[in-house]
Amino acid sequence: MRDDRDQIDRLFADARSHRPYDQNREHGFETRVMAKIKEQRVAQAPFFLWAWRLIPALSAAVLMLGIWTYAAERPQIIGLNLMAGINGEETMLVASLTGE
Repeated sequence: MRDDRDQIDRLFADARSHRPYDQNREHGFETRVMAKIKEQRVAQAPFFLWAWRLIPALSAAVLMLGIWTYAAERPQIIGLNLMAGINGEETMLVASLTGE
């Protein structure tokens, strides 16, 4: 029990010998905090950088898909019924659903 008290007394004596407030530590605190924030923002920049770098490649892919879709279209079946105006809507619906 006595040993525990001696240890606690030594800890309190060490705590009393240290100054709780150091004015030199607050000098430039805001500058250090802002530098840390900027450093973290720079670390996050590659995502946006890659997004801007990929825009030309992705737009080229969209253009190529559009050209491929336009070239792959088959002409629609136009029968005599469509020219005559008889049941034109039904014929086009059946043709589009069956893939003719």
